[in-house]
Amino acid sequence: MVPELIERMAACNDCRKLAVSYGMNLIGSRRPGADPRDWELPLTSTRLHLDDHLITAHAAWLPDRQPNCDICGAWREDHTIGPIHEAEALHRAWHLSAPLREVCTPGNHELTQLM
Repeated sequence: MVPELIERMAACNDCRKLAVSYGMNLIGSRRPGADPRDWELPLTSTRLHLDDHLITAHAAWLPDRQPNCDICGAWREDHTIGPIHEAEALHRAWHLSAPLREVCTPGNHELTQLM
């Protein structure tokens, strides 16, 4: 079964391109014997581009603060009124992308739904 996030991303051309790039780098980073010099910068860069797109184009997709997350808990105490700040938006985008990270493992072909 394809996660809902993958279906949403497949409907957006920019999401699809960014998620595939991020996913391919993520898969490469998880291969046995993968050298961090080969994947670390591309993985970080593609994740930041994907997170930025999700925040700016699909802010409605960002999840609420997650229970059992210490980082979300800290924001719950400090910022309860007004718009969320950039660091919290990036953290929520990280939560949003969890299903993508779960399917991006060597041998899993669910990422092909975005291609």
